[in-house]
Amino acid sequence: MKIDMKNSFKLITIKNIIGVVFIVLGMLFNKNFLELFFSPYAVIELNSKLPVWVVSLIFILIGIAVLFLKKERFSLNKIISVYKYAAITLFSTTCLFLLLNLVIHFSFLLKDVLAYRSQIFLAYRQPIEPLYLDLNKKQINKLLYETWSRPYIYEPYTQFKERPFMGEYINVSDAGYRYVKNQGHWPPSPDNLNIFFFGGSTVFGYGVQDKDSIASKLQDLIASYKGNKKNVFVYNFGRGNYFSSQERILFEKLLTEGIVPDIAIFMDGLNDFYYGGDEPLFTEKFKLFVAGKGNSLFNMPLFRLIENMKNRNKQEVKFHRQEILEKEYNDIELINSAVGRYVKNKKAIETIGHAFGIKSFFIWQPVPTYKYDLKYHIFAGKGFGRFMYSKYGYAYMEEFVKSHDMGDNFLWLADMQENMKKPLYIDIDHYSPEMSKEVAIRIANFLKSRI
Repeated sequence: MKIDMKNSFKLITIKNIIGVVFIVLGMLFNKNFLELFFSPYAVIELNSKLPVWVVSLIFILIGIAVLFLKKERFSLNKIISVYKYAAITLFSTTCLFLLLNLVIHFSFLLKDVLAYRSQIFLAYRQPIEPLYLDLNKKQINKLLYETWSRPYIYEPYTQFKERPFMGEYINVSDAGYRYVKNQGHWPPSPDNLNIFFFGGSTVFGYGVQDKDSIASKLQDLIASYKGNKKNVFVYNFGRGNYFSSQERILFEKLLTEGIVPDIAIFMDGLNDFYYGGDEPLFTEKFKLFVAGKGNSLFNMPLFRLIENMKNRNKQEVKFHRQEILEKEYNDIELINSAVGRYVKNKKAIETIGHAFGIKSFFIWQPVPTYKYDLKYHIFAGKGFGRFMYSKYGYAYMEEFVKSHDMGDNFLWLADMQENMKKPLYIDIDHYSPEMSKEVAIRIANFLKSRI
């Protein structure tokens, strides 16, 4: 009996000591105490990833729970039993959490495929061979695969760039430009006439071969002009989803690297309205990453879903009737902001270019939603989604150009397709080889008249 009482006293003592230790740890686990042993910056970083008050509260609660734990439950067998229960519960919860994130991840993938890409690819059930005069169906499929199978890679300041790639129809250099026919060396030689061409995916030439991009055709046309005494090399810096703000940053980045062209051409319009909020493609992902201090936990699909739901709750409920959607895209505030930003980017580029002795030219590109007979657009049946912003944005821009001096370095090509009664697009918004050539001819003639 004495032995049992002695053991019981020991258990109570050990239990109380453990409880007190946890409570003391909880009380000590605070910012002021930790800064006695670690730098304030280290404590701040720790607190951003794992809040100090949460750890402190957990320690104190464990201590209190141990103190109030009945001595009969405080035995090795009981501790092992509790541990097994906790371990199984934690393992099951973790598996469920991972499974839930996996399901959400695949739902995001499905949404991505069925949104923008559906407009691009489902329409390919239509015969598109007539748009490619020198390619058969198998070659066209390979060209389209090379176009869309290249994920972007990170680039400082601009967020992303086209991935270096060597294919049969599409080739992208490590420096970030797409090859043209008879591509010039890198870095460019000052002995040549070097032209940098900036823009979005239409300048890059999504869906056309290297030799059929606007930049490639432009190089051939300018090189053929009589009186030209230099070798002409065009460098195609068109990149998917780029708009004028990113192009300006890329232009500045190249100049700070010591890469200075003779001429810089910027072709914009479509993406400036698509990204009317002046936020590039991966902005939301960067926001989540920064908000989580780089913690991968906050970048998991479940947290992305919660963030999306929060953002959705801030917006009005949107109906899917066509007239409601079109009214939504006629957003005067967004359109006015996009045009104003474009004009400021243009002025900044002109100023910087002048300081470096660079002639800068600006092209307002044609788009399918403006002054083009859509009965010839064989992919218009899927709708235009966010590209509908350009329908109203272009009408606004037309009036703006009429009432403002855009300079003699600005070329309005928005209505060049008004009387072109034939298919001009190889998908919802990217130019066919023939359309690319037509755009290049007009740009070349414009440059010839200005230089």
